[in-house]
Amino acid sequence: MTKKQKIIEKFKNNPWSLKFSEIQTILMNLWFEKIEAKWSHTKFKNKNININNDIIIPVHNNDCKDFYKKQTYKILKNNWLI
Repeated sequence: MTKKQKIIEKFKNNPWSLKFSEIQTILMNLWFEKIEAKWSHTKFKNKNININNDIIIPVHNNDCKDFYKKQTYKILKNNWLI
């Protein structure tokens, strides 16, 4: 199992256990483009798939709240990306 696969499996089993940098790695490997938004927010957009909303995550000390981790997981799962 590769490092990418391990991180994705960890995200599937326990999404709130990951740091923001690991979530960012997952999104970048799923062809999301990172766009710096205002202040501490980071925006991820994927032009290849039809996601209604972009993923926006506020980051503080290389981490984000569990709500944003769960929300990201739901978006990826609902669009068959993980």
